[in-house]
Amino acid sequence: MRRAVLLLLLATTLAGCATRREAASGGKTVVRVWHVWGGTMAEGFRNVTAAFEASHPNTDIELVFAANDLSTNQKFFTAVAAKTPPEVIFVDGPQVAPWAEWGALQPLTERCKRDGITEADYFPPCWRQNSYKDDVWALTFCADPNFGFVWNRETLKKAGLDPSKPPKTMAELDKLADVLTKSEQNQLVSIGLIPWAQYGGANSIFTWGWAFGGEFYDYEKHLITCDDPRIVKALEWMCAYAKKYDVTKIASLQQGFGTQENNPFYTGQVAMMCLHIGGIAEIERYAPRLDYSVTFIPCPEGGELHSSWVGGWCIGIPRNARNQDAGWEFIRWMCHSPEGTRLVGKETGLFPGLKTSPYFAEVKDKPFYQDFYRILTECRHQRPVMPVQAFYMRALQRAVDQAVYGKKTPEEALQEAKIATQRELDLVLGRG
Repeated sequence: MRRAVLLLLLATTLAGCATRREAASGGKTVVRVWHVWGGTMAEGFRNVTAAFEASHPNTDIELVFAANDLSTNQKFFTAVAAKTPPEVIFVDGPQVAPWAEWGALQPLTERCKRDGITEADYFPPCWRQNSYKDDVWALTFCADPNFGFVWNRETLKKAGLDPSKPPKTMAELDKLADVLTKSEQNQLVSIGLIPWAQYGGANSIFTWGWAFGGEFYDYEKHLITCDDPRIVKALEWMCAYAKKYDVTKIASLQQGFGTQENNPFYTGQVAMMCLHIGGIAEIERYAPRLDYSVTFIPCPEGGELHSSWVGGWCIGIPRNARNQDAGWEFIRWMCHSPEGTRLVGKETGLFPGLKTSPYFAEVKDKPFYQDFYRILTECRHQRPVMPVQAFYMRALQRAVDQAVYGKKTPEEALQEAKIATQRELDLVLGRG
């Protein structure tokens, strides 16, 4: 009872605030946008939003930073329950299906049909990550081709290697990584590669698991398949680095890593890594003289050539949002219009999900962007679209940590992740 009263008071208070905001805006329609951008990205997003307001003079955009992670977003869910959510919410690709399952998002299928927005407009993984149970729940704001494989050319030169010849196979990668790993007084001072270090263990096992040719989910049978022998081999390969170079020494090396201009890839402490497209702008800002190159992720014999997957932020309309038509226009303009998608790319340095965005023609001659564009056009995968994605990510993160630190074998760790996630999925799907 007390909880119901508190929710009622919250709803009343927020509704009153909304009325005052609209009165203060001179009768314009107010669209509240909860976004995830900080730092220089926030400035770019504000610039894009200002362009939207200039082309939509009857709409005011109210930007609110709202931290977001894969596991929970209680402020947002409370607002939905109280029927006072924002008109627009940023939702990470893996969150779309769970939030749709929980009733937190408004389906966009009919609006897409009305405005001629189709699957063919988007890179396939971008559309798939926003589709669940025959409905569209969000549109892609930025398409992240995960990942570009990069190497510090100066580091290779110092080792007497040809910097124009990147590794194409795992055998070549392992050999190169060994040459580029250096120790002094029984401590690592630099390393060729840390397979699990970039962007978290779960994202790492997705990256290498697909490169090894594995599959993480059976969509027809709704089965978790992270114990696929090829994914087990990928984790075994990752753990081989932990054993060969001593994971405790690697962890000690990582403790000395810096940020910004002291990023370990810039300083040569890590010679090779998987790079997010946003890393291009970071390098331009903090290490403009860095000599590096980009290519596709290496794969083992029998693995998946040019393997990659799409991530990135999407935008949806929360269920119970007030000004849904105005919120949809903001989403449509940002994610589907030529002008909006061009500005998103220009101001953020991220790729739009719209295949025909004029932004791609503008950056075709810019260093490294064409490399990432090739990766994006060949992307086959997105993280599994199913209602327990956050649970799966946490389970995979634990599996990688346990295997890398020798607490479980890779097979044991992945089987544990499979069993736990399958149990959770079956409960959500009502299968026992």
